[in-house]
Amino acid sequence: MDKDYYDVLGVQKSASQEEIKKAYRELALKYHPDRNKAPDAEEKFKEINEAYAVLSDPQKRTQYDTYGPDKFGQRYSQEDIFRGFNFEDIFKDMGININFGGFESSEIFGNLFGMPQAHARGDIGQNILYRMDLSLEEAVLGTQKEINIRHVKKCQSCGGSGGDKGAKMVQCSACHGSGYIAIVRNSMFGRVQTMSACARCGGRGKYYDKKCKVCSGKGGVPATETVEVRIPEGVEDGMRLRLQGMGDFGKDGSGDLYVEVHTLESDRFKRDGDDIISEVSLPFYTAILGGIVQAQTIRGKHEIEISPGTEPGKRIIIKGAGSKRFRHGGYGDHVFIIKVEIPKSLSPEEKELISRYKDLNEKHHDESRKKFGIF
Repeated sequence: MDKDYYDVLGVQKSASQEEIKKAYRELALKYHPDRNKAPDAEEKFKEINEAYAVLSDPQKRTQYDTYGPDKFGQRYSQEDIFRGFNFEDIFKDMGININFGGFESSEIFGNLFGMPQAHARGDIGQNILYRMDLSLEEAVLGTQKEINIRHVKKCQSCGGSGGDKGAKMVQCSACHGSGYIAIVRNSMFGRVQTMSACARCGGRGKYYDKKCKVCSGKGGVPATETVEVRIPEGVEDGMRLRLQGMGDFGKDGSGDLYVEVHTLESDRFKRDGDDIISEVSLPFYTAILGGIVQAQTIRGKHEIEISPGTEPGKRIIIKGAGSKRFRHGGYGDHVFIIKVEIPKSLSPEEKELISRYKDLNEKHHDESRKKFGIF
């Protein structure tokens, strides 16, 4: 069974991003190889970085919670887990100034985690980030959206190979067909050898002697495409949805498209976590006498019972009528806040009725005071 990332960081599944970051900071400082010389420190350091790379990313965390450790490990490679995870920025944010000895942090940690960079990267297309605005109703109920993206698409002329018609594959003379160049430097971890992708052949070890005239040997061309995006129920503000392979084309694999959703404010509803809050206005006589009223939830109309003598500000809760709990399953509640309408203008007949009520109320009040010997 794959490791449980929550156990690795020592946090609950419901932990906030701040709690996860705090736990990671404490463990990273404790097991950092430059500070902790225990035999198992390096392995522990790898585990906590892997756990944080997943749980600090809303999209990866959602996938991890959905599939569980076993299936997540089958779907995500080490490269997928650490893609976009900048170790150097993370440590600087924690106040640790690391000297990487002239290396990129991705090179150091790529080797530390057993991912030789020449073979891990190759010609992988770039990821794309698209920011999408959603109404509150769309975010809660889910929807389908069409978006236009500008990305690098596979060249149809060469089929993505980068070679012209009739071109031949030749061995790269710079790396002698290995696809990578070995570089040895001194770093914070001592003398480290890294494998960098050969710049001439892009890490492939060979290339075509004649480049495709349409894409200039790149294998991809810029294009604008319409993509249909399914927005699931209950997405949260700032969450990123991953569309695998919809990023820029690469000869060794395309990048991904990440759709970052942002929820617009609603005039009718407010969202508090998985709960939806709205006001329901009552005539003053309904608040006094009680009754059944039709109220609008985010999912449709619902009858609610008003008790006699209901005061403004009272909350009436409809269980399960809120937003879907994206991470944990089930639904939140819909909370109605009672607002009592006071008429600003009255007809003569209405004024007379209110005056009669006032007189009856004062008479009853006086009789009660006499009864108890106040006068």
